[in-house]
Amino acid sequence: MVENQESPRVIQPPAKAAPMISDLVKFGQLTQVSYMLVGPLGSGKTTYAEAFLAEGLSLGFPAVFVTTDVSPRVIRNDMSRHGWTIDEQEALGQFVFIDGYSERMGAPKVSPARSLTKVDDISELGIVLSEVLEPLVVARVVIDSLSTLILHSTPATMPRAVQRLSGRLKQNSHSIMYVLEEGVHDEKDYATYSYLADAVIRFRIDDSGLVPKHQLRMERMRGTDTSREWHDFTVER
Repeated sequence: MVENQESPRVIQPPAKAAPMISDLVKFGQLTQVSYMLVGPLGSGKTTYAEAFLAEGLSLGFPAVFVTTDVSPRVIRNDMSRHGWTIDEQEALGQFVFIDGYSERMGAPKVSPARSLTKVDDISELGIVLSEVLEPLVVARVVIDSLSTLILHSTPATMPRAVQRLSGRLKQNSHSIMYVLEEGVHDEKDYATYSYLADAVIRFRIDDSGLVPKHQLRMERMRGTDTSREWHDFTVER
């Protein structure tokens, strides 16, 4: 009699997202950079930010994800769906969530994420980020989304606060990526925050064909040439 044997678990390879930043620029420094992702809701900005962190982890760069619009659990599940599992990196302290959503929405806190009690005080975010980043070397940081921070903060002081935050992180050899929602702010705000970033990546949904396509382009990046061409943004195994 042959015993039933459990089939070996098939481990899916991580998905590959393209194009990434290194595919969009001809030369220049890719660390100690502030990036601004701009585009409408559902155009792929959060997925791109997740891919940015996953790529960094594969290269040995720690990751910090500041989430204000969903819980860390949602981001974990989304990354896992693409094969970008972060359980081991979280356990080692190489991937850290700063949760600015759960307490504000009355949702259960998710360990081991750090909690951000107020999103209307960017100085608190700066303090928590400094504590989290202290043991990390050349980390990649994502704030999703900057729009939520802007809407809960004082408009007159927010640009300078963002500039200081980016400056401190870059001075310590880290990079930071902000997500900015299109259609939420006025044109002056987009111009201001885009100016404060070293690089601006714009997203759109092209629905001119039978199947809508997510597209992106590098609008500008200090210190390098960019084509400004639109590219299909794909996440494939």
